[in-house]
Amino acid sequence: MNPDTSLVGKKIRQIREAMGLSRPKFAELLQVPPTTLKNYELGYREVGGAFLVALAQHPELHKFTLWLLSDKTMESAGQVSPEQDL
Repeated sequence: MNPDTSLVGKKIRQIREAMGLSRPKFAELLQVPPTTLKNYELGYREVGGAFLVALAQHPELHKFTLWLLSDKTMESAGQVSPEQDL
């Protein structure tokens, strides 16, 4: 398991849980199979570019993009972490 893959997967799970969504509902929101999302969250599979683009373009999820990719936030640009969004 690649540590970066695992970290991104954990962050995806944090976003999903902060939104109060089940894995199937979150997968549906981003148009990926629930098993793919599970594999991302558990670090079994590297997160694909199409998934990241879908997240970045989603009206409710785009605010987490900077945090997901760089661990940084920029509230002035609407970029927050799941903890800040509560």
